[in-house]
Amino acid sequence: MDIKESVEKRIEKTIELLNELKDKTTLTYLQGLHSIKVDCESISDFDKACKYATIIIDLLQRNVIKYDATPKNQDMVNDIWVTAYDTKARQGDFESFCIAMEWNRPINNQFYLPRAKLLKKHGVIQGVQDLIDDKLDLLVLNLPPRIGKSTIGLFLQVLLGSMNPRGSIIGVGHSARLIESFYKEVIKLMTSDEYRYNKIFPNNKIVDKSSAYNFIDINTTKRFHTYNYLSIETGGTGSVEANVLLYCDDLVKDVEQANNPDRLEKLYYNYTGTIKDRKLMKLCKDGVYRPCPEIHINTPWSLYDVTSRVVANAKIDGAMDRVRIVSVPCYDENGNSNFEYDYGKGFNTKYYKDMELAEDPVIFSAKYLMTPVERDGLVFNRENVSFYYDLPGEEPDMIVGYADVTHGGDDYFSLPIGYVYGTEVYIEDVLFINKFGGDDGSRPFVRDIIIRNKATRVGVEKNNGGDFYSTLMQQDLADVGYRCHITTHNAPTNKAKRDRILACQNEIKGIATEKNTYRIYFKHPDTIKGNIQYQTAMQNLYSWNQNINAQKKQHDDFPDSLAGMITNVLGGFKNTAKVYDASRFGI
Repeated sequence: MDIKESVEKRIEKTIELLNELKDKTTLTYLQGLHSIKVDCESISDFDKACKYATIIIDLLQRNVIKYDATPKNQDMVNDIWVTAYDTKARQGDFESFCIAMEWNRPINNQFYLPRAKLLKKHGVIQGVQDLIDDKLDLLVLNLPPRIGKSTIGLFLQVLLGSMNPRGSIIGVGHSARLIESFYKEVIKLMTSDEYRYNKIFPNNKIVDKSSAYNFIDINTTKRFHTYNYLSIETGGTGSVEANVLLYCDDLVKDVEQANNPDRLEKLYYNYTGTIKDRKLMKLCKDGVYRPCPEIHINTPWSLYDVTSRVVANAKIDGAMDRVRIVSVPCYDENGNSNFEYDYGKGFNTKYYKDMELAEDPVIFSAKYLMTPVERDGLVFNRENVSFYYDLPGEEPDMIVGYADVTHGGDDYFSLPIGYVYGTEVYIEDVLFINKFGGDDGSRPFVRDIIIRNKATRVGVEKNNGGDFYSTLMQQDLADVGYRCHITTHNAPTNKAKRDRILACQNEIKGIATEKNTYRIYFKHPDTIKGNIQYQTAMQNLYSWNQNINAQKKQHDDFPDSLAGMITNVLGGFKNTAKVYDASRFGI
């Protein structure tokens, strides 16, 4: 009988003994599971080893195992627990790797566990795991600054490089300084006593490295290093290749670079010509040869930056089934922080609100709201639109609205409500929602905003079944005994929509160009704190870009609904409207 057969027999015998145990909450039972796990690993039965590691972790997480908490027993349990994570980590379980690496660090000093709950909620960890498991060719993580996205990327690189020490990873950043930090942090994760890297991968050693050329080799020196780090500004050379992972982290440095079309074009040329073409084909788990996977950890500065163009090309090629974009803004749907982690980590809502007030809206939109915008071509901003604090102290001539209908997805259902005083239109309320679950999800909101504001006339755009939707609106209002004049209007093409917004830009800015021109005023930013829908709508207005190339890549829902209100709902009243002196309203 050879060694493998002997170990298999021992495993079978241990399983039989454990099945006979009446009490499966004892240390004996836990030790038996651990013994099976160790034996499975020793004969390279890694699937079974991971199975038993998972059972061990589950039992200990649920506090099922009962024992006297003597120092000896506690040390034994901790050792069994952490080595279970080690086992799963060696087979590519990302969460297990993060936990095992930081096991000996105080919880308040750890990176992963204080952030785990929210990172998992936002789909970040699952995205990384699916990349490791050969389910994705491209993963894009669009996340605000300083929430840990680069550290996630560093843990990923260390794990994949350690599992594939004969392979090669290329890491790319916007500058030499950034890639130098990648190089140093990877070495730190692999060599510092803070981390348990040598326990997880005891056979792996750094045998060669260079701070001048930013490369690291594990176990053997080779032409194509285990880790190669390059600046996108300089691009790659024939001495680098990637057959494990192409890692791209913040390829665009800042808004200044994002606003320079020539710089963006050069970056994209460097990416396609000297970096992307260094990816090698690899055999995936489904038996198909594909280029090695790619991850972009990104601030979406521009519609035309490298990452945005990579995603756009994937859409054109019909390759989105193996592409995932995880884009998480700083605010959740209620206007609260998405990144207030445990143990005092991350940032609370007040921090982001303060940043929003301090930052240029365009920069804030990209860095914190994950909305790429272009300064060149922007039409509206805080300085050129008009605001009010309070409505005039008299009854309005009419209260109107205009609905840009969508039935779910990423587009917004936009319905601004305007209080009309002569030619002055005060946008007092806004419905601006997405991902609401289709028509049945949006209709209660539509009914409520109309009734709440006592709107008398509402236009509905006919796009995507808007005419049928208007019928449903009428029925919903009739059911509660409310009367409102609802009209439907043909939806313009993208070009015509752009032209309509531009034609109405002075009205939207509150500029009177002739005697009976309507002027729109928005609630002052100080008065809408906490009103996430109104705030999001205004950000949508500020980010609207008139450039032709931007039209298919941006949301124009709010400015389009404002233009629809002006042309389709208010247009018929231009000749009869009274002229009010806005100065008496404090404007």
